[in-house]
Amino acid sequence: MHRTQHAESARAQWVDTAKGISILLVVLLHTSLWLRQADMDRIPAFSALNTAFEDLRMPLFFAVSGLFAAKWLTAGWGEFLRTKASLLAWVFLLWQIPVIAYRIIGGHLLPGMVHTDLGSQLETWAWSPLRANAELWFLWALVLFLLAGRLLRTIPTGWMIGSAAALSMVWSGVVWPGSTGLEGGELRHLVGTGLYEAPTYFLFFIAAARGSSWVRDGVARVPQTVWAAVAVGWFVAFAWFGLLEDQREQPGVVFLCQVCGVLGGIALAVSLQRIRPAAHALAFLGRHTLEVYLSHTTIVVALTCVLYLTGSPLLTAPWAAWTVLAVALTAIGAGLLLGRAARGTWLLETPAALRRWSAPRWWPGSLRQSPASPASPASTSSSATTSVPTPSDHQDSAVPVIGP
Repeated sequence: MHRTQHAESARAQWVDTAKGISILLVVLLHTSLWLRQADMDRIPAFSALNTAFEDLRMPLFFAVSGLFAAKWLTAGWGEFLRTKASLLAWVFLLWQIPVIAYRIIGGHLLPGMVHTDLGSQLETWAWSPLRANAELWFLWALVLFLLAGRLLRTIPTGWMIGSAAALSMVWSGVVWPGSTGLEGGELRHLVGTGLYEAPTYFLFFIAAARGSSWVRDGVARVPQTVWAAVAVGWFVAFAWFGLLEDQREQPGVVFLCQVCGVLGGIALAVSLQRIRPAAHALAFLGRHTLEVYLSHTTIVVALTCVLYLTGSPLLTAPWAAWTVLAVALTAIGAGLLLGRAARGTWLLETPAALRRWSAPRWWPGSLRQSPASPASPASTSSSATTSVPTPSDHQDSAVPVIGP
């Protein structure tokens, strides 16, 4: 009994650690990008780091989110709309208000940002349910993936994962490189960041959601020494040597790199369990990703404006690299403090009126679970694992939320 409980605890720990790794990489990426808008000296090491982890960051983020989403693929529609869907939709729309503010202010203060006005930002916000942009697109994609997973839950798992893999290969290997006649930037501008990114990452979400129990049990059965070897092998081959980097325009190469990135991320998360301080810190961050994801960019842009307006030497070499780390860690710390202060408020939880509106009592199935699909073996085990997706429900988290 004790051994079983210990195995469950270990599985939850590595999942939270993986989530923490993902949000840390997201914050570091956004910090380096926004500091560049203040004419910060280019840091080759950070450019290399961001490139190296490009195939790990978002695929792992969506995969870990999928591990926590198994319940929501089979829960009653009323429960799903009242809790998970309403929360994601609420914070997605609400937290675009600070995004609008920093884009207007930053556009006037920072030399690298495009000047924008309130009218154009409000128009972008109004269209965001259909055309998600900016850093919050990940929340939009999660809602889309959850709805797709529910509507397609009767499709056998093999067919579902195979179709998602084909979509990922085509999208990342044909659409992203511009083989359709539209360059990546043009297509992103046309359809929005959310729809531009989502087709590639749906595979990682749905595969993890459908096979949640298999993934957790499989990871637990592999010795940590094997995972350590996988982590080192991934880092050397894909991060250090840039294996297949010259072939990324070829169909299927980005897909392969992303699959390897997920395996490398899982291996890193499991291997870090041997380093308890790092594992605990990242797991804590992984249990509070929503707060950090929602707030970090606004904090980063605010700090960037202060550094630029004061003519800080911290934006120049050799301090620039340390500045990225300091600003990123400050944004994470401030986000965690904000989350602690705002817990239980409408800043991080769906208002009661919206919950009632999203799933009234007469909604079919609002008080009962829909039957589990035979194609979803994970549905029976999702409740046995723990992680924190939202401040109000530490058992179900599809939110790491987050992405470049």
